[in-house]
Amino acid sequence: MSAPGERGLVPERDWDVLVIGAGPGGSATAGLLAQGGHSVLVLEREHFPRFHIGESLLPAGLGVLARLGVEPCPETFVPKRGARFVCEATGRSQAFSFDEALDGCSRSAWHVERARFDTLLRDRARAHGATVVHGVNVDAAAAEADGVWVEAAGRRYRGRFLVDASGQSRLCARLGGTAEPYHRFGSSAVFTHYEGLSDEAMAELGPDFDIRIVVRSDGWGWVIPLTGKRLSVGLVSAGRATQTMLEEGLLAGPLVSGLTRGARRLDTHVVANYSYRNARPVAPRFAAVGDAACFLDPVFSSGVTLALRAAESVADCVGPALDQGREGDPELLLAHGESMERAYLTFAALIDRFYNTQIAQTLFLGNVEGMPGRPGVMSVLAGDVWRSDNPFQEMLLGAKRRPARAKP
Repeated sequence: MSAPGERGLVPERDWDVLVIGAGPGGSATAGLLAQGGHSVLVLEREHFPRFHIGESLLPAGLGVLARLGVEPCPETFVPKRGARFVCEATGRSQAFSFDEALDGCSRSAWHVERARFDTLLRDRARAHGATVVHGVNVDAAAAEADGVWVEAAGRRYRGRFLVDASGQSRLCARLGGTAEPYHRFGSSAVFTHYEGLSDEAMAELGPDFDIRIVVRSDGWGWVIPLTGKRLSVGLVSAGRATQTMLEEGLLAGPLVSGLTRGARRLDTHVVANYSYRNARPVAPRFAAVGDAACFLDPVFSSGVTLALRAAESVADCVGPALDQGREGDPELLLAHGESMERAYLTFAALIDRFYNTQIAQTLFLGNVEGMPGRPGVMSVLAGDVWRSDNPFQEMLLGAKRRPARAKP
């Protein structure tokens, strides 16, 4: 017998909200709206648990997890206190702790195994009353004046509001031709996992378990500790990332080779489609959240946190509007869109400088202990980018230099 919410058991009804995708953005949106008593249908093409990267969270997203009732468990969550930037060519490194950030944000975060983390968020959405159906690929979707619909597997589902959380497939942006790439950022990644790390390696990674960001001439690399003595290692390149680049570069370096001595390497993956935005992330009866709205180079681990915060913002706008029958108001999500654009522009400006200026060498690898602006830098690295009292963030937003996008 099929479990509730599996394919073929979708009730014949109209829904308050239709959500495409059950990743962090989709499940969080669905869970928060269902908490408010709204009927929510989530259609997800993959079956969970499923492998995914984007394994390092930021403090600014933890409040959303708390609202959903997510309890961090040691089987999924590894403490994260900050980030360490490393240059193996020069031997320089600098640690950045969330403790140094401006007041108002959590002082810690988590690394997560995404297969378990995404399943946990999906389960919380179901626990709050959302219906989540796996194995269903959405072929078309639209938001119209009197309602919304999606088509999948020959059926049409109708509702009052549509959320595109389809991840990097960015369904609605592709259908509407509104996906715009960022130039001068990373364009592809190659990555692998290791299991069976030694006690010595775990001791070197702990006790703070910072993410290691390895600055390289061919891009940058990540080293993320996961539960069960496992390690996620990957390389992002501004060009075409290859397995050879990973093996002869990052994996052969002293950091990774030392940490993984005696460990077992798992499969290697290559992904592209990096760095783009949806030029129309909100519209009447519609919102895109997570990677369906914007995917930035992951050097500062912003993806899941931005997805969670966007989900919360959309739910807090749409939930009351559904209660009042004004979910079709064309101005409903204008403030949400402006708020998220501020966040995207902040990280995009920092990423642009990371790739195209000397900021990696001067700010992230230089001797900047005690510098006056360091708390502001740490607040941005913590994902706390919705405040108005951070001079470092205002510098990023006010500078003439802007991340390059494709011309219309």
